Amino acid sequence: MKLLSMIEIKLLYAAIVIALFFLMALNLAVMVYVSFFKLSEMETHLTHCYLIQANNTGGNGLYSRRHRLNLITAIIRKRRSRLLLDDPLALEDIQRFPLHLRRWIEIPYRINACSVFGIFVLWGWTEYLGLVK
Repeated sequence: MKLLSMIEIKLLYAAIVIALFFLMALNLAVMVYVSFFKLSEMETHLTHCYLIQANNTGGNGLYSRRHRLNLITAIIRKRRSRLLLDDPLALEDIQRFPLHLRRWIEIPYRINACSVFGIFVLWGWTEYLGLVK
């Protein structure tokens, strides 16, 4: 088996870095799309959730929409918090949240997690081989 030369390893490293940054940029574009075109539909399904309704007054800018989408992501993805347990209607809204909208939350969340994991793996590989000094 032929070992890779240092130039080939650096080219592979550069290709992986480019692929990771492309994946993160694509994921950011998907999150912006969801923030502008799917968020209002998501909020209509969570009408009884106090956390969403209380933070709905921030405006329609990108930062406000991302904040509300992050709240919805946290509510859908995480364990039931104390704030949700005090509000049984919100729990019903979350249980009835449509699958096609849940996918718009799940897929970017998982892509983001894989991208962060990939960056840590790449950093470890870089330290191990001493590619960047």
